[in-house]
Amino acid sequence: MRYEYTITDHEEKKEVVRAMSWKKMLKNLLVKNPKFSGWITYINKKENAQTKVINNGKVIHESK
Repeated sequence: MRYEYTITDHEEKKEVVRAMSWKKMLKNLLVKNPKFSGWITYINKKENAQTKVINNGKVIHESK
């Protein structure tokens, strides 16, 4: 797998998931839990940290 995503829910539980792309990881996450709320952190291909906040299954904030 290409990227490691650290998924943190609103209760501060962390899980590390490996996937080939952001879309595939998000789809897999939302299949398991369609109303997921929390944030996801990863390092992109240009070695920059990315954090995306998700509320009820929708990305509401992207920080770079």
